[in-house]
Amino acid sequence: MAGRRVHQIRRDLLLAAVREAGRSTRADLARRTGMARMTVDGLVTELLTAGLLAEEAAVPDGTRAGRPARSITLGPAAGGVVGAIVTTQGVRVASADLTGRILTEHRHTGNAPDASAHLDASALLDAPASLDAPALLDAPALLDTLALLVAECATVVEGPVWSVVLGLGADQDPALATGLQQRLGRRVVVRTAAELSLLGEVGYGTAAGHTDVCYLRVGSGITGGLLLGGVLHHGAHGAAGRIGHVQMDEIGPLCRCGNRGCLDTIASAPAILAALGTPHGEPVTARRAVELSRTDEATERILADAGRMIGRVVADLANTVNPALIVLDGPLIEAGGPIVTAVGESLQRYAQPEVTAATSVRAGTLGERAGLLGALWAGLRATPAARGSRTLARVSPTVTTADLAPRGDPAAGSADGLARSGKAGAGGAVDLARPAAGSAAGLATPGERERAVRREILVETLRGLGQATRSDLVKHTRLPRAAVAALLDGLARDGVVERCAADGPRAGRPSPCFRLVAPGELLVGVAIGGDGVRVIATDGTGAVRWSDVRGMSPALDGRAVMRATAEYVLELLDGHGGRPGPGTRFAVSMPAPVHPVAGHLSSRSVLTMFAGFSPAEEISAVLGRPVRVTNNAQLAALAESRRGAARGARDVLFLSCDQYTGAGLVSGGRPHAGAIGYAGEVGHLTVREIGPLCLCGRRGCLSAFLSPGYFAAVSDGGPPDESRLLARAASGDRPARRALLDAGRLIGRTVTALVSVFDPAVVVVGGRFTEPGDFVVDGVREALQRHCAPAVAAALTVVPAALGRDAEALGAIESML
Repeated sequence: MAGRRVHQIRRDLLLAAVREAGRSTRADLARRTGMARMTVDGLVTELLTAGLLAEEAAVPDGTRAGRPARSITLGPAAGGVVGAIVTTQGVRVASADLTGRILTEHRHTGNAPDASAHLDASALLDAPASLDAPALLDAPALLDTLALLVAECATVVEGPVWSVVLGLGADQDPALATGLQQRLGRRVVVRTAAELSLLGEVGYGTAAGHTDVCYLRVGSGITGGLLLGGVLHHGAHGAAGRIGHVQMDEIGPLCRCGNRGCLDTIASAPAILAALGTPHGEPVTARRAVELSRTDEATERILADAGRMIGRVVADLANTVNPALIVLDGPLIEAGGPIVTAVGESLQRYAQPEVTAATSVRAGTLGERAGLLGALWAGLRATPAARGSRTLARVSPTVTTADLAPRGDPAAGSADGLARSGKAGAGGAVDLARPAAGSAAGLATPGERERAVRREILVETLRGLGQATRSDLVKHTRLPRAAVAALLDGLARDGVVERCAADGPRAGRPSPCFRLVAPGELLVGVAIGGDGVRVIATDGTGAVRWSDVRGMSPALDGRAVMRATAEYVLELLDGHGGRPGPGTRFAVSMPAPVHPVAGHLSSRSVLTMFAGFSPAEEISAVLGRPVRVTNNAQLAALAESRRGAARGARDVLFLSCDQYTGAGLVSGGRPHAGAIGYAGEVGHLTVREIGPLCLCGRRGCLSAFLSPGYFAAVSDGGPPDESRLLARAASGDRPARRALLDAGRLIGRTVTALVSVFDPAVVVVGGRFTEPGDFVVDGVREALQRHCAPAVAAALTVVPAALGRDAEALGAIESML
């Protein structure tokens, strides 16, 4: 099995190298992939026989002496992909080869489809796109037309069609995808039109190079897509991005979802155009509205007002999902226009200053064809050549401080290979002839690339075998013996592999045996909080060995807190067997946002004692070992998803309910920190613009309504105190319990935008407010069921946390496993 896996990796790498170069020699391929020339020759022969590669006659070019080398290109049987999208604008279908070159495109708008429309990349963008929605066919006729167009585009592809990707608008019946699969007799990958438009902008448009993106399309409804950490987020129930059904006004117009006052009823294209019809005395088309907004003040104000409503929700998402880029698209969206400008103004007003500074708002650049390009891009990402490119991207060198360009900078590289070298400006052409996936271009020399790829092959082989001798690794990988020995030495120095005893006796001179390094012999999770420092130590499997907690007096110097915490950890280690060893690993939970790459605390943090320094450096200086530091709510969410109330769920929202309410997100089983580490900062979402003053300097934040002073009316007459409120609720005091229930409703109402767009499987409610009972949990559940988008609320589970105050320290442990 391991041998077949390595062989497949090599085939993919070779196809990726040919795809990147366009034309290459065998010697060049050996340098690009880092594989031995004999291995390259064997793979090239195999792929030539299969028709995936082609070899062209040598042509002297005068650049090298001797006999010219024959050129290797993608072969006629390399195949391609088909992308299709169905929206209110009609049906678009196209096919592309593995280089990304569009072979043909068909469009159907309710009349006869364009016959054999063959468009290159430039024509694809320059062709006019209608801003007014045509009438679509009925469902059976639509299915017939779609199946016909997909089949026609597939026939143009020489070789296998690696994937068919279909995008459906919010109003389209999902049964259309099932019917298409049955007609074609093959699997069809289905995504929402908004998700594919997001991928189009990431692959070829204004979002190129970004890994944390929120895409919003203002059309017949307001739909969206999320790219979190370079991964498309679908939500637990496939309902992520339902921003149009975020409730803005409980007594507003009735929405088609059954709720009142949804964003769709206020700021969708039909709502805006209906509002424009009144002052103009006649129906106004989207194209006309854009033109009028440049000269007519009333039109500009109506569009700007819609932008402010959208921006109010966008600001909540910026504070809680923390993307680096917001992309706005749709027939009413214009770069520098009133909607884009108003969204930016709302972001400035309602988002935290650090978040605002790190978040860009842009108009999409691909227009109505963003979804089609995204469908092709998604299909290309599933091909063997793309798999090889992702392998090359994974083996790029570790990011250094010099590489830390702002995440919002379009020039910043993408860590997971999403960056594109070709990018479209407004009205510009997309270079589809370049591979959509990254290619590890950050490796400075062919030698570095060679070593990186060989390291990857060795690690993959050991992962499959469990352990292997050096001689066995030479046989499985067919890498030179000297290279394997040198690479294993380097992997051992980096702590990736370690020597171990062989399984059994062998004849002849024994060969050293290696395996991947297991987690450390002792894992130490540390949680710094308002009640002190909590420490949990486990073995390498995560089984708890011992734990302890110590109160810590408040201090204005956060660095002193870090050093005192580290000294306390050393004291505990001394009491349980000695100082930190080479196998001891540490992770720390912090009650403040931590930059996910740089590891520093913001210089403008709300908690001034935890601002402007690197907590990991302070703690490491005392412990003498590397330390990983992460936000506390993010670690609690991770712990509850793996050990607690949300065990097994891959999309989880954790709410820490107390006077400093925060949240943690787990997306696809991975903690999501956001572009600058601010994901989950729900405590500073605006509840009421003229509300009480908050610690952050603004008025009406959620945390201001949860402070002890706000519960003074149900206290026993003494100074407001959170502990006294919780004690009264635990003893059965009805006003105190009612106050906690109401606090839960307020928290749930405030996070409905996040829940509607993120679409978690489970909302876990923890924090000090849950200690007297489930009053806050019941309030959160009630509010989410009342105010969330129906598709999300129907399948949402809200449960109390199971791990209590140990959640953060256990999350620190889980982050090391």
